[in-house]
Amino acid sequence: MTLILFCLSVIASSLSQYWQKRASAFLEAQPTLSLSQKLFNKPIILSILFLGLGALTWLAVLTDWEVSTAYPLLSINFIVMLVMSKYCFNEVIALKQWLGVAFIMVGVALLSGGIAW
Repeated sequence: MTLILFCLSVIASSLSQYWQKRASAFLEAQPTLSLSQKLFNKPIILSILFLGLGALTWLAVLTDWEVSTAYPLLSINFIVMLVMSKYCFNEVIALKQWLGVAFIMVGVALLSGGIAW
């Protein structure tokens, strides 16, 4: 069950980042909105909703897993966000970015004991 909660936490966190990017584009395109219109629009509300869901599921994960194990695993967000950036926002992902994420994943594997020496 904790693994499912962990996956939900990663998904919710990534969706929060997605909606934060959408919110920034929305606000940039409409600079004359009132403060209430800036705070209460679909991208902002969804961003906050997914951020809260991510926090709640993360708290549930931490009840069963040690933070020293669970936290490095959140690095999967780097992969999710690179893919999301490419396909949702048409960003160009350079080789150095993929290599950087690969190095992070190797580090996570080392920390979690996934690579035996």
